[in-house]
Amino acid sequence: MKVGIDLGTTYSAVARYDKASNKPIMLNNAFGKEITPSVICFLDDGDILVGEDAKDMQSNGTGVNAAAFKRNMGDGSIVVSFNGKDYTAEDLSAMLLKHLIEDAEKAAGEKIDEAVITVPAYFEDAQRIATKRAGESCGIKVPKIINEPTAAAISYGYKHSADKTLLVYDLGGGTFDVTIVRITKGTIEVIGTNGNHILGGKDWDAAIVKFVCDRFANEFDVDPRDDLPTKNELIVAAEGYKKTLSIAESVTIPVNYEGCSEKYTLTRDEFESMTEHLMNATKDVCEELIESLGMQWTDIDEILLCGGSTRMPGVAKFLKSFTGREVVTHGDTDLAVAKGAAITAELYSSSATGMRASMQVSDVTAHSLGALSVSQDGTKYVNEIMIKRNSKVPSTCKKQFSIKPGNMTDKIEVYTLQGESRIPLDCNVLAKVVISGFYNDGRGVVFDIEYNYDENGIVNIRAFQGEEPLDVKSEPVPEDIRWMGGNPHDKPSDVKIAKNIAICVDLSRSMDGEPIEAAKDSIRRFVRTLAEPNTRFSLIGFGDKVKVVQELNNDTEVIINSIEDLKVKMLGRGTDASPLDTARAVIGGQPGVGIIVVLTDGIWGKRDNAVDQALNCRADGITIIAVGLGEADTSFLRQIATVDDGALFTTIDKLGDTFGTIATAISSGNMGLAARDNMGLAAR
Repeated sequence: MKVGIDLGTTYSAVARYDKASNKPIMLNNAFGKEITPSVICFLDDGDILVGEDAKDMQSNGTGVNAAAFKRNMGDGSIVVSFNGKDYTAEDLSAMLLKHLIEDAEKAAGEKIDEAVITVPAYFEDAQRIATKRAGESCGIKVPKIINEPTAAAISYGYKHSADKTLLVYDLGGGTFDVTIVRITKGTIEVIGTNGNHILGGKDWDAAIVKFVCDRFANEFDVDPRDDLPTKNELIVAAEGYKKTLSIAESVTIPVNYEGCSEKYTLTRDEFESMTEHLMNATKDVCEELIESLGMQWTDIDEILLCGGSTRMPGVAKFLKSFTGREVVTHGDTDLAVAKGAAITAELYSSSATGMRASMQVSDVTAHSLGALSVSQDGTKYVNEIMIKRNSKVPSTCKKQFSIKPGNMTDKIEVYTLQGESRIPLDCNVLAKVVISGFYNDGRGVVFDIEYNYDENGIVNIRAFQGEEPLDVKSEPVPEDIRWMGGNPHDKPSDVKIAKNIAICVDLSRSMDGEPIEAAKDSIRRFVRTLAEPNTRFSLIGFGDKVKVVQELNNDTEVIINSIEDLKVKMLGRGTDASPLDTARAVIGGQPGVGIIVVLTDGIWGKRDNAVDQALNCRADGITIIAVGLGEADTSFLRQIATVDDGALFTTIDKLGDTFGTIATAISSGNMGLAARDNMGLAAR
């Protein structure tokens, strides 16, 4: 049996194509439900629960729970550790898939041998490969990975044959994608896609948790978020309150913690107001796509809502207000992706010859694929784009390389990049391959390297000398890639690079007590870890104003002593002032690298201003690392961080570990740092 699996951040589902009725049908789980929570619970007795049972444990605060792990897919990080074993997002996804497959087989009374699995359109190569591996580890074939908005469009287009250009607005539990699709009779053509794989319904849930916990903390001077089981209970409950606000004008939320009890009323208008910044984040993604394709909103016939989070009434209202287009709610909002995947699975079966003839589907890649190359003047490395984003997949491009006469090398290294920037360090370095097996007699060699996006959006590299294929071997990407920001003619050097580090600390009222003391301890360890003659630190406090507490200095004891000058509310109660311009003025123009580390636990008042300041820092080659504590606005921090993985999120008890991670990354060059000399030139 061939099925389609919607592997979601918060919920997952399985469907198959029923030939008798000529339509996709859902395969219910053991509880008779069409969707299964994407939750795994590890119990103290060693049992591991998946799905509905795990969700119940999560809501009760029982066991060690893993949820929303899809957001970490492909990065290799440890999501949860239990009984001495570490689990990555890929490991957890494999466990979830195994559970989904077993339930679906019981429901259908047949064995599953193949599955088409869905992913967010904006997933990169590593995330797609990890998803495919997770499925294959369950003992099934995964002939295709399909983008979620494309699957939804297939489900919609299978029932509606009228010529239309749709914008599929897919807001799931943990990811957001927007895709423009042209549907004609028998053809579904994806025109372009864009997205944010760390934005989703969970962020709206977090806003509700913040709303009640802030009020509770102000009233009783204790914060329920400080207790992990209580916090988890509130997170699970918040999803239900969000759903209630989709059908009611208000909801009453009870909070009980440390002997204190209170009920808070949240109205739909208040909820929409306090999450407006999240809706605006989706608007930015939509408009970026429209602009990149040279289209206007008038070119869109309908906006098709997909994903459970689009049930919030504010979504359709918001979209209609700024686009002026008709907004269509998919009849199977939660099931459309799984059903589209099931149709795709049938299209890929050997028995679907007639179906393939009547329906053609084409998709695009969400990210440009490039090669690390040298600029024409030979002074810097550049990302030379081979296959542009929103190109049809599969797509292939060949580039000719040469080895100069006199060079007797028998192998070359090739780095593949994914991203839109011309600057390599702004991109994701996907892979390093070593090419060998070519004939080199010293008189010069010419060969071709072929870059390919397959139909799953997965990258493949091949090489040829004439018509003969060459050996292509993958090797790990080095941890230290800062040389990509330097001059290709420079040789490796053991000279240590000077570092200028501005530490910016949120001193608003929410940092009072344990948070500020934990921050001070972490900063002390951070400074001592990196302390050396060529590293200078500055301390900057911010709230409603900004103040340089300590100018750049390489005297460790001076810096350590000045940490005590950081006082909560000394610069106001809120966070209306961004410290980035001040930090830029302190470290800008100094020899070596400039690094800004921001520690905050709240939502800043003037986000747009802060993002503009972050762009100025990027233009000056300054790296920004943002550390979010507690309920910080995660999507905003990722906007101001200037490097991939430059936004970190932690809790008070883990803050020291987070700063240790930053220190390790900075000392190893793992943050993609490029040094600047006094002339402003990149140096290796």
